[in-house]
Amino acid sequence: MPLPHLAKWTEAQRLVFVPGQLPYDASRQVVGAEIGAQTAQALANLDAVLRDAGLDRSRVVKATVWLRAAGDFTGFDAAYAAFFGEHRPARSTVVCELVAPRALVEIEAVAARPA
Repeated sequence: MPLPHLAKWTEAQRLVFVPGQLPYDASRQVVGAEIGAQTAQALANLDAVLRDAGLDRSRVVKATVWLRAAGDFTGFDAAYAAFFGEHRPARSTVVCELVAPRALVEIEAVAARPA
């Protein structure tokens, strides 16, 4: 199913690269004004792209996260941990200005197809 508001994934051998997912809803509006809601939406978008690629979150091996503010880390981390559960992919988290107005978080991921 096409996901017009989400960026398309790309693949190299067994690796699937999911570009940065922002907390957009289907109308390309930023969801929520606080980090927990925005992280949940960005991760829901990530999940949708993974499903489009025929994968699920358990196949994510690396995530890169950009936060607008260091003070949002605790709220982000709680939503991230709830999403991944016991699965703990490698993660880098960077604090920086984001291009999307009102967005507090952006998340990209690399997933691996089974051998």
